Amino acid sequence: MKTNEILKLIGDKEFLDKIYQFSYRRCNTSYEAEDLCSDIILTVISAVHKQEQIENFYAFVWTVVRRVYADYCEKRNSVRQTISMENGDYAIAAKENEIDSFIEETAEQEQIKKIFAEISFLSKAYREVMVLYYLDEMNVKDISKKLNISETTVKQRLFFARNTVRKEVEIMNERNLSLKPVSLAFIGKGNPSGNDPRTKAERILSQNLVYACKDKAKSAKELSDELCVPMPYIEDELEIQLKGENGSYGLLRKMGDKYISNVIIVENSEFNEAGKIYTKHLDELCEKLKNHLQSHREEFLNFPYLSRQTDLRFILWTLISESVWHLKERVDEILETEFFKEVKQPQRKFTTVCVAIPYGASYSARFYGCDGNETHDFCGYSYVFIRNIYGKRMNRHFYCGQTITNDEKLRLTLKAIGGMDINTLDEMQREIAAKAIECGFLRKNGEILEPRIVAIEQKDWENFRNLLCEYYDSIENIAKKIAAELHAYMVSHIQRHLLNEYKSYNLLVSGINLLNDLIEKCIAEDLLTEPQQRIGPEGVLLVVER
Repeated sequence: MKTNEILKLIGDKEFLDKIYQFSYRRCNTSYEAEDLCSDIILTVISAVHKQEQIENFYAFVWTVVRRVYADYCEKRNSVRQTISMENGDYAIAAKENEIDSFIEETAEQEQIKKIFAEISFLSKAYREVMVLYYLDEMNVKDISKKLNISETTVKQRLFFARNTVRKEVEIMNERNLSLKPVSLAFIGKGNPSGNDPRTKAERILSQNLVYACKDKAKSAKELSDELCVPMPYIEDELEIQLKGENGSYGLLRKMGDKYISNVIIVENSEFNEAGKIYTKHLDELCEKLKNHLQSHREEFLNFPYLSRQTDLRFILWTLISESVWHLKERVDEILETEFFKEVKQPQRKFTTVCVAIPYGASYSARFYGCDGNETHDFCGYSYVFIRNIYGKRMNRHFYCGQTITNDEKLRLTLKAIGGMDINTLDEMQREIAAKAIECGFLRKNGEILEPRIVAIEQKDWENFRNLLCEYYDSIENIAKKIAAELHAYMVSHIQRHLLNEYKSYNLLVSGINLLNDLIEKCIAEDLLTEPQQRIGPEGVLLVVER
């Protein structure tokens, strides 16, 4: 079967319905079924386009179905850990004969297939009259009554559709399908309640669609042409991407009858270029930090830690992220008061931007963050908070939302504040202690276990953060320079309707680049200890209230 014949077959409504039924039986919701069905069809189209001829189309299709469904199960497993791949494969096999049989039965209905293939590229209004006229065999008068439009309008839509669809189908094979142009990597700040806008762009089609609307508002027809995807899929996807948290944070917004991105999308090259606005000050920042530490060495070392700390280079790990966050936030303040005074910031619990990485290209953006959690009335303390930074040098111990009371290593670390005789531990506790030592929570001092991570009381937390106050004063001019340059850059690179998201843009280009680079610079200058393993004590801060 030739490629053009196959592409027409894919437009068969009943064929598409069967694919959807297959997807629906294996998904928990209709949204998931639509996602799976879309990914299957798009993958088939992409694969078909790369081959001149396919001998056994049905075997080919179900090979694709198995692969896409297996990927879907793997992805679902990684999130929910509830789906068995073995059961999923069995389910595919159980339905193969049924669907293959259907395809064989309908293979002779060439005329219907051609009509549906053509109709699939029409917008809803024109698709509707074509279906009623050709497939339901209604006359113009009856169509007029059913749709509550004039007979003249019906005739006009039929005329337009007849002339349009044939041209669309003819050039379908000549198009360079654009199914995987980018991979979108999101970063956000806040707590998304309800629908997380990032989860709406996990599929191939959704990422293409959002990315295609990055710089210019486009109609559904224009998007169908650009992505070479039939209109029904485009229109359905547009509806999904318009919705978001409380109906106000979709990844797309509507402008008249066109659609444009509702989230800042930064090209990977732009991400690296904009980051230089911060990183070009790296040497100066590092030098000022070094001077500050030298002049305040005793203050750092004599702070009332709950854990014995004698290495200033280790202590600095818990404050290095604070230094970057302060600079970023100070730049935010300057942008707000001096450059964006008239811009009303969005009132959202969560904001996001994303980096667009060419599909298949290496990912140069090094994301970092600071995660942690808190609890109350735990191990004799009224309040416990623990956080850790993560990035190029280290993985995280804790995630936001994680139940830290289940962590036996932390429990033992809390009990070891003030010292704990290792001989008082039973066999199970000794095993936990060994794990806590391995990950850097505890150290062994003779027969005594004590916290290795930086631990302080809550009443001293603000004073601990203020150890860098004079350093912050010394970098004020740097913050002003960055704000001015960043403003000029954003105005020329961000769509006007998204300029109120300037703080999210600043978050993306500041800390992600700067923290990792500052860490590397400080290690090279011997201001930070060099981590010996991916999960260790560096950057972990424990705060307690007795």
